[in-house]
Amino acid sequence: MLRIGWIDYLNTLPFNFEKTGIDLGFSYELVKGFPSQINRFLSEKKVDVGFISSVHYIQNFNDFLILSDLSISSLNKVKSVVILSEKPLEKISQIYLTKESKTSQYLTKIIFKVFLNKNPVYKPLSDEDIENKEAVLLIGDKAIKFSDRKKYRYDLSEIWFKETGLPFVFALWCVRKDYYEKNKDKVKKLNQVLKTSKNRFFENPEKYIKDQFLINYLKNLDYCLSEEHIKSLKLFSEYLLETGLIKEKPTFRFIEGKNEAYNF
Repeated sequence: MLRIGWIDYLNTLPFNFEKTGIDLGFSYELVKGFPSQINRFLSEKKVDVGFISSVHYIQNFNDFLILSDLSISSLNKVKSVVILSEKPLEKISQIYLTKESKTSQYLTKIIFKVFLNKNPVYKPLSDEDIENKEAVLLIGDKAIKFSDRKKYRYDLSEIWFKETGLPFVFALWCVRKDYYEKNKDKVKKLNQVLKTSKNRFFENPEKYIKDQFLINYLKNLDYCLSEEHIKSLKLFSEYLLETGLIKEKPTFRFIEGKNEAYNF
């Protein structure tokens, strides 16, 4: 049985092949969790394939392969990865970081260190009590829910795009190398089913979700994984190396598919 690490956020809905009515063709189990849990589950072999933070791939690239043409990225504003603050960004001295996404934590640190040349104090956000905090990093549905709670709202992928001109890749579908070597056909089928589900969803999103605001939010995201996306991942990795957040330059390796032709 294929164990699939699944994040039950609104932005993963286009990948939900159960809702879009696509038969995977073999037995599977959806193991649900928030992003940092799925990262850990894949590393601990509690799942075989998972939708993981791009930073987790970068830190563990020798263990995983990337499924082709799939990501959650943004070409500009993403709306669901934000810093909410009572002060302008450059004046923030302390910020509470959600524990749900390592990629968003590291992107926040890159924005402050590399783009702003600032070093605020970082603290873990342990609850949803954001009222008495100078600044907070929120992701996913909470970022949308609390978007009007602070004086300032900064979209992290918008900042990245303005600084680099590149999309930002928040998450990737990855498989453990050891599992893939023994189960290539299953993983390739899942890869195709996820792509088909994504395409089917956006052909008629109103069939799966009624709220037009949420439909527009999903349409604003980018679910592809092109050469530009890999270029962005490489640049992000270089910044992580430069700031000491990672110790080794990653290689981006893919399962069979067009991405294997990329020579970075």
